[in-house]
Amino acid sequence: MKTTDVRVRRAIAAVAAGHPVVLTDDTAPDTDGHLVFAADGATPKLLAFTIRHTSGYVRVALPGDECERLNLPPMCHTNGAEFGTAAHRVSVDYHGPGTGISATDRARTIAALASADSAASDFLRPGHVVPAHARSGGVLERQGPIEAAIDLVRLAGRRPAAALCEIVSLDRPTAMARRRELFEFAVAHALPIVSIGELVAYRRRTEPQVVRLAETILPLSGGDSRVIGFRDVRAAGPGGEHLAVIIGTVGPGMPVPLHVHVECLTGDVFGSAACRCGGELDSALSTMAAQGGGVIVYLRPAGSLRACGLPESDSPATDLTSETVAWILRDLGVYTIRLSEETPGFGMVMFGGIREYGLRAAG
Repeated sequence: MKTTDVRVRRAIAAVAAGHPVVLTDDTAPDTDGHLVFAADGATPKLLAFTIRHTSGYVRVALPGDECERLNLPPMCHTNGAEFGTAAHRVSVDYHGPGTGISATDRARTIAALASADSAASDFLRPGHVVPAHARSGGVLERQGPIEAAIDLVRLAGRRPAAALCEIVSLDRPTAMARRRELFEFAVAHALPIVSIGELVAYRRRTEPQVVRLAETILPLSGGDSRVIGFRDVRAAGPGGEHLAVIIGTVGPGMPVPLHVHVECLTGDVFGSAACRCGGELDSALSTMAAQGGGVIVYLRPAGSLRACGLPESDSPATDLTSETVAWILRDLGVYTIRLSEETPGFGMVMFGGIREYGLRAAG
């Protein structure tokens, strides 16, 4: 098992048991770290620990439908932006004795925000706990601490509500803890530590990233072939739709010839001499038909149109491309592949990415 997966699973197990974890952001060296725990497990002791070691500005990440159900309007609007600071909702306190600021009062408020039995009328506004609207796709939609916190509690099987607060530096009490101190803090308090990037990679490796759309039999030059359409789970805008062309008989337990082709309008459709795309695709089809079997994965990445020779044409990111290919092959039940000889360089790069998903290359 990958070391990063071990760290993610330790964090998930801790959250499931009601313990806090340290969440870091590995996208930049100077970003803050957060203490995160399941909101439905909030206790006065846990809040006292949180308040002692953090800024005390405790937020609770919630799905959008829960924000609506509990009548939690945005705290502010920033140029019409839906997220960022606009993700923060009007602060609240749970009805009851006390001022709302103590660890006991805030634990009660946090637990109430996580409860399915709570109603909008149960909360006073403004208060001392800040709800925050998390994007529905979690870290696969936005790589922020709010989304990472709610992903951790969902993966842990808890209610989709997570408390989080930035950890303060022990060496510089007027500043926030950075990377070295965050690791030291986690070790000192025996807490799991996990990064947003590790959580992104874990979800991409363990959750299907494509969904089947349609299936048909398509007559090709080498005979009738089975064609299955796929779409990226979170594709936005044009693209993100792919085809798996299954030639002959393929299945588990046998090495399957594989050719990966990224859509090129000028080469595939118009036969442009500015690239080799169309010729490589035709050659792969002919070779597999002659061999009696194989799979061609035809990719149309989300974003701008790809067409060799056009200045605005985009090249897809290799890591996301290999991830898509891997999930399509797993959906087809193909785990052992033989790389196409049409594009050996691209094939090796592709396999370097997809082998992380449990696929093997035949000798």
